[in-house]
Amino acid sequence: MENQTRVDSELMQAYGKMIAIVVLLLILGVLGYGYFAKVDQVSSQGLKLEHSRLLNVLAMVRSQWLVQGRPAEMHLDWSTAMELRDGEQPLIKMSDQGCPTLDKITQESCKTLWWQLLGGRDDLAKIVTQADQVGEVCSYIANNGDRLSYQLNSGRVIFLTDL
Repeated sequence: MENQTRVDSELMQAYGKMIAIVVLLLILGVLGYGYFAKVDQVSSQGLKLEHSRLLNVLAMVRSQWLVQGRPAEMHLDWSTAMELRDGEQPLIKMSDQGCPTLDKITQESCKTLWWQLLGGRDDLAKIVTQADQVGEVCSYIANNGDRLSYQLNSGRVIFLTDL
C-alpha cells in the first residue's frame, strides 16, 4: 500500500509539473502573438518616418540645386551622406524642376536612389521596391501594405496607408 501511495504521489507531482509547463507555454504563446502582431505596425511607423525624412531631404537637395545654378547632375553636399566605396559622394541626376530623377527606371535604380537620398541603412531590406516606368514612379512598400511613392517627373511624394 505504501508503494501505491508513493507512486500516486510521484504521478501527481509529474502532472503538476506538466500543468505548470503548459501554463507557461500558453503565457509565452500569448505574449509572442502580441509581439509579432505589432511588427507590422512598427514597420508602418518606420515608413511614416521615412516619408518625413524623404520630404526634408528632397527640400535640401532642391535648395542645393538652386544654389549651384540648376545643374543637370550634382553631388550631394552633406557630410552624413553615404559615400561610395571609392570615397566619392554619389552623383544625382536632377530634373528640370530640381527633383532627383533616374536615367533608367528599374527596381535596382529605385533602390539606389533611396540609398543615395536617405543613406545606406538596412531598413530597405524590410521594404519592397517597385518601379513603374510608364508613370515614372519609384514605390517603396512595407510588409503591412503601406506604400511610399516618389514621382520622378514632379518630385511629389505620396504616402498611402493600408487601413
